[in-house]
Amino acid sequence: MNISLPKQLESKLAPGGRPPEHRQRMGGEYGLFFSQSLRSISVTASLFPSSRFLATALLRHIDFASAQVIVELGIGTGAITKEILRRLNPGAVLLGVDLNPAFVSHVRRHIQDARFIPILGQAERLGALLSRHGIARADAIVSSLGLTAMHPPQRTTILKQAAAHLTGDGVLTQYQYLHASGKPNWAASLGLVRFAEKEFLKAHFRHVATERVLWNLPPAKVYTCRF
Repeated sequence: MNISLPKQLESKLAPGGRPPEHRQRMGGEYGLFFSQSLRSISVTASLFPSSRFLATALLRHIDFASAQVIVELGIGTGAITKEILRRLNPGAVLLGVDLNPAFVSHVRRHIQDARFIPILGQAERLGALLSRHGIARADAIVSSLGLTAMHPPQRTTILKQAAAHLTGDGVLTQYQYLHASGKPNWAASLGLVRFAEKEFLKAHFRHVATERVLWNLPPAKVYTCRF
């Protein structure tokens, strides 16, 4: 049985069933992420925003029922930011830190939520950035930073800052693309940077659990870190 749409609705839908403004918005976000990633691939570590599957894995072990302060490091175009806000308590706050002014400007325009505070700054100065907003510690830190491609002193400073500004029962979630982990050896043969991220995280956190996310581009591994 054929069902015809009302003319008014039909004129608003694209051939794929989505409004033109939706396609323009999605194209704009992907285009922005792609162009900015080309300029700073060592920081973003990817040409594609995080999938909802990766976002779910990153947020799975955060206790949103009790969390009052959550920090996101590397907000990009806000893919994970929106998922955090969807779960966040009405009285809680999310501070999103990114050193790319284009990303910070983008989320300021497109995410209108009183609980969200976008911050232009470096993760290495997390303590100073939090203190500006009267915050000493976070209940959770969600990191999308490309630790693999960073110089050792930089990633060490970032992890020390994160650990120093988490509550005692807080959690840090971080991900790494599978091709960049310590194995397999074919990655090195192709000239791809490898980094044993789990061992690095264990130097700062006693408990580090892992979860693979194959439905992401590229596939990733999520690390959940606790004291």
